[in-house]
Amino acid sequence: MQKHSKFALFILVLGVMGLISYKFLQPHIDDHVYADTSDARNTKGVIKIGMDNWVGYYPLCSKEMRRLLRNEGYRLSCIDDGADYSQRMEGIANGELDFAVASVDAYITSGKVYRYPASIVAVIDESHGGDAIVANTDVVTSINDLKTNKSLSIGYTHDSPSEHLLSAISSHFDLNLFKSNNVKRVATAGSSDALSQLIEGKLDVAVLWEPDVSTALAEGNFETIISTDDTKNLIVDVLLANKAVIKNKPEILDRVLATYFKVLKYYRDNPNVLVQELESITDLPNTQVKQLLNGVRWIGLNDNVSAWFSQSQLLFDTIDSTITIINDTSATPQQWLPNNDPYRIIHSPPIQTVQQTLNDIALNEPSHRPVSEVFAALSAKQWAHMSEIGTLKTRPVIFSSGSERLTPNGQQQLNLTAESLSHYPNFRILVEGHTGLRGDKALNIELSAKRAKAVKSYLVNQLGFEASRIHAVGKGSDEPLIQLSGESQRRYANRLMRVEIALMSETY
Repeated sequence: MQKHSKFALFILVLGVMGLISYKFLQPHIDDHVYADTSDARNTKGVIKIGMDNWVGYYPLCSKEMRRLLRNEGYRLSCIDDGADYSQRMEGIANGELDFAVASVDAYITSGKVYRYPASIVAVIDESHGGDAIVANTDVVTSINDLKTNKSLSIGYTHDSPSEHLLSAISSHFDLNLFKSNNVKRVATAGSSDALSQLIEGKLDVAVLWEPDVSTALAEGNFETIISTDDTKNLIVDVLLANKAVIKNKPEILDRVLATYFKVLKYYRDNPNVLVQELESITDLPNTQVKQLLNGVRWIGLNDNVSAWFSQSQLLFDTIDSTITIINDTSATPQQWLPNNDPYRIIHSPPIQTVQQTLNDIALNEPSHRPVSEVFAALSAKQWAHMSEIGTLKTRPVIFSSGSERLTPNGQQQLNLTAESLSHYPNFRILVEGHTGLRGDKALNIELSAKRAKAVKSYLVNQLGFEASRIHAVGKGSDEPLIQLSGESQRRYANRLMRVEIALMSETY
């Protein structure tokens, strides 16, 4: 009897295990059956890309991209995570995603916790007016107002390119927006929420993206303080490839890149098709779709190879500059990349391979790199009628005592200033020299003018800036700074001796 019980128990366990195995294996068996008995047997698999609805990403997940990949045997799956970069990075890290898109700043900040599970294999686009800082003109009319007004309310979307734009402006112009207790920083649920709060008077300043920028300006009481139309290499979107794909499936990486640049050329040659498709998926009218497209500058294959992934190190410099901005506005600066090395997240061989494969496209592709504006020479009277955009962070540019000769430290500080200036190629530059309060006023003006001209000379002769773009003047002791509460006389006297560099634009 006992033997029969043991045998029955054994049969029962075996049956349960068989049932479990069947439940587990049946989906896989069905997959093979369906694949063998349908057209699915001809597919090579699914390519998954993590993304959101930024218009710059559309070609990567467009109808044409899907069609061409389908012809190659691949099914494209674009997963919109609503700009949840943490979720996107997790998807890359655990292998759920083969590729992902992100702005450079977003990958640096959100990729760290996952040990940067992907590498940058292409530059997709650069924001070209799609992001802007918009203000109520009753409160703010210039960047300098953001510095002097101590009771502002500013709304922006966290962990977005808009936050990076605000961070960059805060860093370059020394606004202290992220560290000051006097500034009310309001986290908004996207650009539309920021726009609503701006219109309702709950915000003095809002960081918006299109089409909300155009909507705000149409209200009549709002003005763009600065936008990415005025910047260069600041908000840059890239394509990230899972490191496992790079290592184990290089043929998929090459296929995706080659197909993408074919698609980019297709829409460049057929812009009306792009507009029609975007009208269909966004439900926006034709005029607003064109506004969206005006806010993005796509980076083609030729520029990827010759500029961003070349010896000019444009991608490297953009990553490096982005880290500087992040740390400058962070309460706790830190080492973001392994060994502080931007090359650790760049993988250039695939883009070189694709250029050889699509050589005809690369050769016939027009360059969309911004061309530096040629600045006509202005008279002193014309300079006097220029509008000031804002004064850059004042760095301690040191001269030899009593002279206009720059010290090595002074040159180093100007190199840092030049890095900030490189992001704003459309503005003219005003260099103002200032002295302390002691001494003869006329001599002070003469010395400050010589020092301002020495700074201009260094920017032109050593750093390659256009001479007609820069105006140097000496103010002497005529415009002293306000002495801070508790500031010693010695510290105050040292702070008075300075060189201020401001961005200027035409007055219309």
